[in-house]
Amino acid sequence: MKSVRSPLVRQYSRRLAAEVLIKEAPISRADLARATGLSKQTMSEVVGELVGEGWVKAVGSTSGSVGRSAVTYEVARQAAFSLGVDLGGSKVSAALANLIGEVVAETTETTDPRGGRHILKQIRELAIGLAAGKRIPFDRIRSVVVGTPGVLDAATGAIRLVPNIQGLSEIDVAAELKQLFGQTVTIENDINLAMLGETWQGCAQGCENAAFLALGTGTGLGLIVNGKLARGSGGAAGEISYLPVGTDLYSPEALATGAFEREVGARAILDRYGAAGGTAVDGVRDIFARLEAGDPLASRVIDQTAHVVGLAIAAICAIVDPEIVVMGGSIGIRSELIARVRGGVGKVFDRPVSIVPSLLGNRAGLIGALSMAVNRLHNTLFGIAGLPGDLGLPAISIAKAAE
Repeated sequence: MKSVRSPLVRQYSRRLAAEVLIKEAPISRADLARATGLSKQTMSEVVGELVGEGWVKAVGSTSGSVGRSAVTYEVARQAAFSLGVDLGGSKVSAALANLIGEVVAETTETTDPRGGRHILKQIRELAIGLAAGKRIPFDRIRSVVVGTPGVLDAATGAIRLVPNIQGLSEIDVAAELKQLFGQTVTIENDINLAMLGETWQGCAQGCENAAFLALGTGTGLGLIVNGKLARGSGGAAGEISYLPVGTDLYSPEALATGAFEREVGARAILDRYGAAGGTAVDGVRDIFARLEAGDPLASRVIDQTAHVVGLAIAAICAIVDPEIVVMGGSIGIRSELIARVRGGVGKVFDRPVSIVPSLLGNRAGLIGALSMAVNRLHNTLFGIAGLPGDLGLPAISIAKAAE
């Protein structure tokens, strides 16, 4: 006789079973019952439901202690897919992951220079191409997360503070993407997603409190506080460009782009090198090359940059107390800078601070977008409505899928 369970108990049972199946399959119903603490009858019902809905499948059998065999089950990996997108001013990357989060297809191309709706259509075309290349029906993409610079305006659907991509602040990006994909698309700040990527598969795994500081053309900060992404009241938590650190705090330029960014962004480093008498360079990479070659002027410029970055990290640590500070971006990931930053922080902050380079590099934002997309799909299929907390993601290979 089938047991009578309340809707909440049923959801809770599905969540427990799904979490074990995602991480420990293949597994029998009896072992699922032992792992979750649910009764064998309840587990048989839950597994039957999940199999009937197509999210779980039987994959084999195992011999019991007295010779009896038991059917084993696992998540039906191809039953649904998640799409993660990392949109930047110069390139856009997209990846598909199966139901347990394994990357099955990935691509990168130049961002459409026309901006606005053209970029949103480009994202959809990338998704169509990835799915077609793996013979995946497009409607099996059940969860989509797009990472962008800037901040989503919840009232208008536009994306603010995104100077490197034209047209996104003038349209309802959220509504346009919903129409293109036929479902609600989650839009998240790219540095926040980089933080999630490092938390899932990078150097911040297992950390309940962590920071991701990106330094490149611009600056950005992602924060995990008590296991959750910190967004702030308007979604702008981590807009570290405006941290009042540096010498130029009150100018209109500092107000427009942020005093911190004007001290440590790529343009600031190039200007500082030129003002100190350095000969022409093509970019910050050349300054690091001259540093490696023993140029004392390049050394002084990177020292000055590291000093300001160290002050910012000391401020982050004083307020958030992260277990780890991950540095990313084309400038932030440089070992020469990180070594100097570590030394500088120690002079102004009396507690040990773990400062490490991003493990995922330029894929951190993309992996973070996938982690959020897969988590949201799991919560939709197996979670409990209104209950805080995501189902844990498995530690899977995040190697780039074959082209």
